[in-house]
Amino acid sequence: MRKENFSSISELFKKTKFTVLFVVLLASALAGGTIVSLITWHAYAPLPYPQDESLVWLRGSMTNQKDEQVMSNALSNIAAQYIASQDSSLSMAAPVYYGEALYMDHVQQPQLNMTYTSHEFFSLFGQTLIQGRYFSEQQQDGVTAPEVVVSQCFAERYMPALLAQSALASSPSYSMELDQRVFRVVGVVACERTEPQLYMPNRQTDVFVSFAHVIDNTNVLREHITVRYNTFLVGRTRSESLAAGVPADISAYLNEQFSAGITDFGSSIRNQLHFEYIPLQQYLKGDLQQTSRWLLLSGAAFLLITLVNLLTFYLLDIKKQQAQWVLKTVLGAPLDTLRTAHRWQVSVLFLLAAMFALVLAELGVTAIHHFGKQEVAHLDWLELQVVHYLMVAGIALLFARGFAVFGFKQLSFSSLYQNLQNSGKGQAKQLPQWFSTSVLIAQLSVGLVVLCIGLWTAIYFGNKLSVPSGINAEEVVFVTRHQTSWQHDEQAVLARKQLFLSNKQALLAHPKIASVSLSSISPLDTSYLAVIGTQPGAEVQHTMQSQLVGEDYFSLLGLHLLAGSAFVSADSDARQSVIINRQAATKLGIGLDDIGMTLYGRDAQAVKLVGIVENIYSHALGAPATIYYPHDFYECNMVIKFKPAQTVDKQELNELLQQQASTQRIQDMTYLDVDLAQLNKAAVLSFYCGLGLSFLMTMQVLVGLYGLLGNIALMQKPLLLIKQQVGATRKQLIKEQVRFRLAHFTGALLIATCVILGLVSLLPSVTYTLLFCYLFSVFVLFMVLFTIDIYHLSGQLKNY
Repeated sequence: MRKENFSSISELFKKTKFTVLFVVLLASALAGGTIVSLITWHAYAPLPYPQDESLVWLRGSMTNQKDEQVMSNALSNIAAQYIASQDSSLSMAAPVYYGEALYMDHVQQPQLNMTYTSHEFFSLFGQTLIQGRYFSEQQQDGVTAPEVVVSQCFAERYMPALLAQSALASSPSYSMELDQRVFRVVGVVACERTEPQLYMPNRQTDVFVSFAHVIDNTNVLREHITVRYNTFLVGRTRSESLAAGVPADISAYLNEQFSAGITDFGSSIRNQLHFEYIPLQQYLKGDLQQTSRWLLLSGAAFLLITLVNLLTFYLLDIKKQQAQWVLKTVLGAPLDTLRTAHRWQVSVLFLLAAMFALVLAELGVTAIHHFGKQEVAHLDWLELQVVHYLMVAGIALLFARGFAVFGFKQLSFSSLYQNLQNSGKGQAKQLPQWFSTSVLIAQLSVGLVVLCIGLWTAIYFGNKLSVPSGINAEEVVFVTRHQTSWQHDEQAVLARKQLFLSNKQALLAHPKIASVSLSSISPLDTSYLAVIGTQPGAEVQHTMQSQLVGEDYFSLLGLHLLAGSAFVSADSDARQSVIINRQAATKLGIGLDDIGMTLYGRDAQAVKLVGIVENIYSHALGAPATIYYPHDFYECNMVIKFKPAQTVDKQELNELLQQQASTQRIQDMTYLDVDLAQLNKAAVLSFYCGLGLSFLMTMQVLVGLYGLLGNIALMQKPLLLIKQQVGATRKQLIKEQVRFRLAHFTGALLIATCVILGLVSLLPSVTYTLLFCYLFSVFVLFMVLFTIDIYHLSGQLKNY
């Protein structure tokens, strides 16, 4: 028996084409199923925190007078602190503010991730203190250095001697200068993956500071109106009030203070704040949960389609071995021995596929970590464990047993002499005619739909990638300056203006720099909002993205001016002009001939429209309607364009700016083409996924049809022999077969057409592209079907 088992297994390596094709297709399906199952488990798995089911996140939003939401997921620092201390429905709460700071003590002055919070944050999320103590949360006296806690990863990289300190809390020797302010290190927390990624994915905190340091108690009203995207409140609710919102008295008080702050600021807008608690798991994993349901359904469907196609391919192969098995039985081999040997053969085949699938799954998880870590929170929790390896192997063996049992049942050994005479001639036990026909129509229907969708996905996202961005992002960097002066008085503004002009002159004198312009935020940043309209009334105005830019901004970016003119230096002083992009003009109903008209901003402030520019487009953001205002020298960041094939690193730029003012520092420097590629990454991945899906579906259809049509040809062989013996020619038989198969193709065409028409009704904007892809898919499958069918039919006829 052992010899027969080894002989059966060795046959796999002799049938190289069959084995490789079978293993590759099955492995791709098993790997896909493994990955989507892993993602689904990750999406619905409990959070790794104590009492995770009661953890909540406070969602803050702002609406205007028309009850339209103008800001979402935003909160002021003082509101977060107030709710954390006053809301009795929370058993524990921690306000959190995320920021950055330059580590001035280090020669490279790296930018560190700062988290301003309270002690409750560490308890809520299991952040282990491995050395020292937590920071003090009291307001500082201005003399004693404020206290911080650093992460173990930061300490290992920048302060290795710190970890060897045995009595850190009592030692004043470890201090650090952050943004020209000295802090005292009093503790170290473990560097763990459990830190919640509330603000952005893949962000790990370097330094923890008390939340009290981000609230200006000397100007409370200004704090109330400073609503931020990087401020959060997380907490644990009491079991009896899990779904409760923020109490009405707290919400009313905060809205009262917000209105008072707006009035004190000199504005007449009447926006309202809204607060509600959302389960933390929904905030961290809500989008992934919705996606995972579709992924799981798609993965299960793909695995099922693969198994059906491979089953027909396998049955065709097993029929070819029937003569050999019958002969072995006649020569005395026990039928149970042959059955067992065959099960070993199929088990090894499926285990090979499982091993390859696990390799593909590991590569897939690695790719997900690489491409998705900037988009989805906590993807670093996604990993294959030993149990997943065992499950894939077990499922593969289960499928193998089903294939082997079903395949062997298709062979008849009841009359050995008759089987020996007729094996390979189509008179062996065959699949029922109705089953073969049903599977064929199902294969064709699914193949038409999936191939069509795969092609449409590739074309749709390929077109997205071909849409011009509107800017020339190559060799352009956005420089975030470490700014310490934020006063609004005329003298402070004038000082910042003179400093920028000095910086600009020095930068333009550099041999590698071509152009410099002011820009408050990155050209691809959409975090600043403003209102504008053709009428002064707030009810008819629109909320759009906004940018504060310098006079050379549009020419530096290569942003085409459709009408009018760019800003000049006098515009920054007058502050009475505005430029909008094409999308904003469309939204306002403004044409290219309307240059010079008066528009109205916040508080009915009149501004003159001096230009209309092209949109800036990216796949992730689209082409947002944007208002450009002349820069006010408040936030003096810059965009710098290098000369062709030239670049300047952060250290060199730092030294250049410090020659103008020794206190200047560059906080961050990002390349626009890299940021643009990041925003378009989803379209790139979708494009290649569409191509990959089309290729895999084509392979599935080829293998499935090859196996099924081969089995059907074997079934028809006796009938074809009779027809040929009574005078039917080869040409007549092929024509008859084509007409017969055309009926099957028509049935599949009707089913697939109904599905595609259903998709068209849901996506009317893509009707023509989808129908084009469908017609192309019909042509491809038509040619594949009849080519394979005629090939099998000719193989049977040539022996007569």
